[in-house]
Amino acid sequence: MRDVLKSLESTPPPPAQTTTDDIIGRARRARAWQSVALGSGVAAVLAVAVAVGVTTLGGPGGAGPGGVPAAGQPTPQSSFSPPPAERIDPPLPVKKVSFSTDLGAYRVGAFRIGPAAKITDGYVELPVYHDGITLGEGSTYPLAVATITVYDKDVYDTSTFGGAGNATLIIGDHYPMTVGGREALGRDWTYISPVDESKKRVMAALAWQYDDGAWATLLPNYGGPDLPRDQAAQIAAGLTTAGKQDLRVPYRFGYLPDGWQAVAVRQTPADTSEFVSEVFLHQGPVADPATRIDEVLPGHLQITVLKGLDPGKADYTDKEGVHCTPGRESCAVVHDDYRIGLHGNGSTLSDAEIKKIAEGLQLRDLADQSKWAKVDF
Repeated sequence: MRDVLKSLESTPPPPAQTTTDDIIGRARRARAWQSVALGSGVAAVLAVAVAVGVTTLGGPGGAGPGGVPAAGQPTPQSSFSPPPAERIDPPLPVKKVSFSTDLGAYRVGAFRIGPAAKITDGYVELPVYHDGITLGEGSTYPLAVATITVYDKDVYDTSTFGGAGNATLIIGDHYPMTVGGREALGRDWTYISPVDESKKRVMAALAWQYDDGAWATLLPNYGGPDLPRDQAAQIAAGLTTAGKQDLRVPYRFGYLPDGWQAVAVRQTPADTSEFVSEVFLHQGPVADPATRIDEVLPGHLQITVLKGLDPGKADYTDKEGVHCTPGRESCAVVHDDYRIGLHGNGSTLSDAEIKKIAEGLQLRDLADQSKWAKVDF
């Protein structure tokens, strides 16, 4: 089961231009963030996945190279003509993202919401936990039974709040609701056990307007308890602000190719997950702040930090240092009992560049998140 969990990643909010299978698959893979340990084999599979660039946070961005001279006969130059100037392409655009939020943690009955775990240019994600529900199999880490995604103003398209379901997930019709006196939409998600069809759980999904022109969603994850409509509305209405919080990373870069920048950052407390940090790097900003930034985003480099080694697995090792797999866009850095994985998608970076990035990582104290660094890349 550990290997299965380590091959998944939870990204529950459904994307605007993904297929139904994408939407449902993401909703059912809820356990991943708490226990994922991405290996280079998983990265290779994800690298060939069909990439769809929207929903919850931005497609690929960046300007292309300069123009190419038209073909034709070369113009003769006199012996006194200066050599042609070296062509200089314009630099790739960089749109620095502020990976900070004032959304605070709060509690509604047995549900514990937050703190914010993921930030991009267009949305912030807060996990929803339920007292007593863990990953199981002896794990003490809590299971995120749902995810709240809070979008910036004019980013979320309510027509994307949908899905058709499949054999193990029935998604009901839209119904109108209100949250805090504002417009909201609801849909009931019924999870059916693939082992015993008589076992079902019904969880309400919500999209609501928390401010003028600004929407948020509450989407259930597989493995949670029944979530009645009124309970979901109470959780949504509790969304609150607090002091500013920065998401941080446990390293600085000694080398990063020109034009590459962070477009998504995730940080999780050590008592919540063994998978404590995740960063998505992209060549220039993503074009649309509503694009879902996850493993299918074209042309990205994902850096993950996992506490715990698994040397018994074929592509894992507990040997200190940098380990790269040629032809797989993949490197791993082993430091103490932590593993930092670098996984590319789209062959945008060469194996040599990924290795150079891995070798240049300047690690902070991985066990002390108070010593981690703000993201300025």
